[in-house]
Amino acid sequence: MLAVIDFATEENQLPPRDWKACIAWIETATNDQLVPLLDAFVNRPAPQTAVTQNLISTVLQRLARRASAMANSNEQIPPQYLAAVYRNWQGADATRVWLLRCLALQYDHHSLTTFAELLVNDPPVDAATALAPLFQSKNYDAATLFPRLLDGLSYTSLAVLILDLANYTVREELLDQHPARDRQAELTRLLGGLVHELEQLDQKSPTAETRPVDAERVSESVSLAVSLCDALALMGSKSAMSQLYQAMELRHRRLRLEAAASLIRLGEKEAQPTLIQLAAEPVVRLRALAYAQELELFEQIDEEYKTPVAEAEAEVAWWLSQPTQMGIPPTTCELVDSRTQYWPGYDTPVPCFLFRFTYQFGDSGYSNVAIAGPLTHAFATSFCDLPAEDVYAGFAGWHVDHEEIYEVEIDPANPTPTVTECLGRIERQGYEVLTPSLLGYFLGDQTFVAKAVHDGEPGYVLLEDEEIYWRPQGPTDPQLLAVDAYGVHKGHKLLRAFN
Repeated sequence: MLAVIDFATEENQLPPRDWKACIAWIETATNDQLVPLLDAFVNRPAPQTAVTQNLISTVLQRLARRASAMANSNEQIPPQYLAAVYRNWQGADATRVWLLRCLALQYDHHSLTTFAELLVNDPPVDAATALAPLFQSKNYDAATLFPRLLDGLSYTSLAVLILDLANYTVREELLDQHPARDRQAELTRLLGGLVHELEQLDQKSPTAETRPVDAERVSESVSLAVSLCDALALMGSKSAMSQLYQAMELRHRRLRLEAAASLIRLGEKEAQPTLIQLAAEPVVRLRALAYAQELELFEQIDEEYKTPVAEAEAEVAWWLSQPTQMGIPPTTCELVDSRTQYWPGYDTPVPCFLFRFTYQFGDSGYSNVAIAGPLTHAFATSFCDLPAEDVYAGFAGWHVDHEEIYEVEIDPANPTPTVTECLGRIERQGYEVLTPSLLGYFLGDQTFVAKAVHDGEPGYVLLEDEEIYWRPQGPTDPQLLAVDAYGVHKGHKLLRAFN
């Protein structure tokens, strides 16, 4: 295994196809087998190339699975070995974060104290990956993490995660009282400062140069303020009332909702109308409904916001507002189709919803179609011109996860004999092939996909066995990708089989 990593590093080449099978042993390995591997990593420099980082990340992900499986045994990996590799690989955060995750997954006292020290002293960029197991389990002593983790509140990348974990330990009764209770005054001042900063940013007229920076500041401030509202309510902090009311008056819906819920938990009935009204906002609707249920206000929410369609719309708005997607909720979001059907990965029929969403930016706009129900997703490619059946098929084709359903890209400059044969068959049928794109494999069936022109019209041609399928490109989807065209094709096969 180390030889493969060394070869890939020196030659910058991908590993053999059976690489994952070669490292499967890690998940059942004994400590005697793993310690030499970790020792070898300590004596190697941090992985630098993308190929090496990917290889070692795969190894460490297997190690994390093994840590999870062995958590209740006597075969936990000695934390000092994981810590040594972590310290040695500074600058390779995307790789070494999996070592922290291993420590978090082992749940024993020594592993968790080591985890807390490393996280606070040398936090990785992606701390969420390391901390996630602690939000997914109650099988650990949270007192081994706190108050040490609170020293990480000074890091912007850690503050929200640490506060959220502290809040989780109280909500799930892992701790009798909030671990940040002694810092109540400090947290109240911090919330007040964030509210003031957000007020100033709201009043500011951003320029093209400052807009991205301001948007990032707003996002970070809102996230931290939301966690602070929750923490102060869990502490029963009456001294934070003024700051919570100020937060409830800001324009940021997520923060207004959290401030209102926190005030209601502290006995302030005056905050109830704000929470009830926010159920009308799709981007916070699901959380508003959950809080209304918890706080016995559910019956006061308008029925139109509690329907399956309203909840599906909320799923789409929330998904689109995430930083990894559009970053803000859409201007409009309209239902275009709904049906209940069997879906890959589900044993019973699932309600499915398609929404056309639009973003209006001054005189320009952007629209596309998103799905909610079995999954929440939207493509970069426009699906607006496709009929609903094709849109569902496209999402089903993208969503399916099966080892015998996959695609292989074609190198047009070096076509294989199979590709050459497919090209000849298609061209004899009158198609002008511009670019051979991919070979799709579906439970033994092979489909050749190429960008082509037919009767003067551009599109994609698909060859499967003796059948040829033609998918023209509509007026608004000139950037349709080959993988999208094939996704619709295989999605139709899936949905026909299931329904």
